[in-house]
Amino acid sequence: MAAKLVMKLKMRSDFRKLERLQRKSPKLFFEAMAKAGIQFLNWCNNGSAKESRKPPIRWGVLRGSSSVFVGNELITSFPQVIGIGATESVTPAVSHQAKPTVMTLVWNTDYAARMHEWKGGWGKFTLQDGDAGNKWLERHLRNDKDDLMKLIAMNFKKGAKM
Repeated sequence: MAAKLVMKLKMRSDFRKLERLQRKSPKLFFEAMAKAGIQFLNWCNNGSAKESRKPPIRWGVLRGSSSVFVGNELITSFPQVIGIGATESVTPAVSHQAKPTVMTLVWNTDYAARMHEWKGGWGKFTLQDGDAGNKWLERHLRNDKDDLMKLIAMNFKKGAKM
């Protein structure tokens, strides 16, 4: 069984505004969360304007194994990008249980949590990458949370033609 890494982002004051949008239209809110979740996963795997950290890389399995859920629904699984020589296998998560207002990011490898917390001893591809290494999700949650909130609100407003 894969190790599980759970991080809860505490931002009640920021989320209150989004909860109001969710009450106005749960369907539009779900769609806004889904779009923002895909973008946030992209930031986590490839870096963003505010945070350049990315998961470590050897064959690309870890980065190519991520998925987004909103509530119980799978939104997307990044396509597996497995380099030549990779022996790791990836089984994407296909089910998850959470409240409709919860976005869940999953890296579908048995070593994702270990790599997130790893303190060093990186291989040459991680070292060559520029800013790959540990704590990628934690750093994006801290540095991109305001942009994520704005993106959810913007997607909602766009869907509502506001």
